[in-house]
Amino acid sequence: METVDPIYTELSSRLGLPDSHYLPRVLAKLADLEQATIIRELPSTPQEIAGKLGIDEKTVERHIRELFEKGVIFYTKKGPQLARSLMQLHDAALCNPKYDEMLGNEFFDLFAALMNEEIGPVAITEVLAGVGSGQPMMRIIPRWKSIKDLDGVLPCEDVREIIKSQSILALVPCCCKREYRQRQCGVPTDVCISIGKTAQYNIDRGAGKKMTAEEALKVIDQCDDYPLIHVAPNQAVLNQVFCNCHSCCCGFLHPVLSQTKFEVSQAIARSRFEVTVDAKECIQCGICVERCQFKANSLKHNQEIGEECSKTDIDKCLGCGACVTSCPSGARKMKLVRPPEHIPGTIGGIY
Repeated sequence: METVDPIYTELSSRLGLPDSHYLPRVLAKLADLEQATIIRELPSTPQEIAGKLGIDEKTVERHIRELFEKGVIFYTKKGPQLARSLMQLHDAALCNPKYDEMLGNEFFDLFAALMNEEIGPVAITEVLAGVGSGQPMMRIIPRWKSIKDLDGVLPCEDVREIIKSQSILALVPCCCKREYRQRQCGVPTDVCISIGKTAQYNIDRGAGKKMTAEEALKVIDQCDDYPLIHVAPNQAVLNQVFCNCHSCCCGFLHPVLSQTKFEVSQAIARSRFEVTVDAKECIQCGICVERCQFKANSLKHNQEIGEECSKTDIDKCLGCGACVTSCPSGARKMKLVRPPEHIPGTIGGIY
């Protein structure tokens, strides 16, 4: 693999990965040398950068705009500056199709290698474990059809209320699904919903398509046709993103499920619900086994009814409701098992 200019290692250090083999190469794909020298000067105004580097101010502004659209830099109160973290860079840089041809497939392969080989082994303790809060950063939001008839459902776990409460919504291509170019799950790419300021950010840089609440709810309904789980930041106040994830390519699920020494609930908090099964209603179709991302469901012999039926390992169930909404016989239901305090008020945001 070809070497890259030391400036990219310097920028990699600013993102907290001074010894990364892959991140400097990712950054070299995202920014040419002139753009990298501009990034190094941030936060500064285009006029200040132009004067210091001897580059035309209009050229500096053009580079900054391109880097903003690529998800490398962000506009802040202090001016444009490099992404604050690898997670922020990952989620922003991988979701704008506008630059796919320029970046090429190698860019996605490098990012996948970075996440799998360098980040994956420490994902639980250093990336996914709540930024010092002691809480998982993300939480399962149950499918609303699985809990719609239950009492005690909170607004922050009813997807209809989450969507309807937002003033700005945007449909954004899933960064994780785009990263795994060879994925075989068949799940659509355009299923992530940005909300609030995050939605406006993605609209402004051309990565997100503004949508109404009705359009967003249609996307959510379409997710019922696929083995997806709803995931959002683990806090009662939802103001950034609402994801629809699959275990083969989710940046949270994939590194956790590939390491059997970790429990997935260390990375993604359970919902307040869990599944119950009426063995007598089970028709042994096996759909629940196929739909569960956490391998919690199985078909086993039931002594009470004298035949094989569906069974759920509650220790593995995260309460997503995917098996409930896809059960053709209605043998599966959800029940409320955890108090409102299970959901933190805030963990400070995922970025």
